[in-house]
Amino acid sequence: MVDVLTWTVERRGLLTDRAERLRKELAEIDVEMTRLEAAEVVFGQYAEATDGGRRDDPVTEPAPVESDPEPVVAAPGPAGCCSSRTA
Repeated sequence: MVDVLTWTVERRGLLTDRAERLRKELAEIDVEMTRLEAAEVVFGQYAEATDGGRRDDPVTEPAPVESDPEPVVAAPGPAGCCSSRTA
């Protein structure tokens, strides 16, 4: 009978210690979950503010492609072509 009583007291002590460790682990998990939820909110706000990252940004938007570029015409300047001025 003493063996059973000793075993139950020891077992209760072990379970009490284990329960305390599990409570601490659960608290740490809750803190991490809260941080992840906050990060999701912040990222969601950023994505909404930047239209999901699809704003007019030259880095992310490709340059427009012109199918028929306008021809370039060279004309002489006001002093004429290839003239040099001497003072």
